[in-house]
Amino acid sequence: MTKEEIFEFINKTRMFSLATVDGSQPHVRNMMLYKADENGIIFVTGKYKDIYKQLQANPAMEMCFFNQENGLQVRIEGSVELLDDLDLKKQVVEVFTFLKPFVESKGYEVLICYRVKNAKAVCWTMKTNFEPKEYIDL
Repeated sequence: MTKEEIFEFINKTRMFSLATVDGSQPHVRNMMLYKADENGIIFVTGKYKDIYKQLQANPAMEMCFFNQENGLQVRIEGSVELLDDLDLKKQVVEVFTFLKPFVESKGYEVLICYRVKNAKAVCWTMKTNFEPKEYIDL
């Protein structure tokens, strides 16, 4: 897959599993992608959540997108950088409308936007299961 095809796939798939580390203990949870393009892969969490604390302590992470229909899995590893951008947070809330009541009661400062940096992806299917990994820089 090309970088553009990966962005298209993950934007369409949207749901991903995110792995972080707290000390020596790995943690994984499902998340929703905000968007992915040449400007980066962006997702959002809450300032009160463990994921925020874990990524602040150790910005290394891996995300995994999977489409069961075609059996394609795309894993992306890298690190995150915090984006302190009120306009971005407002755009996110317009897309993820379920956040509106939360933001109205707590304010935008509780939303944390992250961009993945130094990202590289590897694609997997049952057909390519035993082939060497080929990483694509994003």
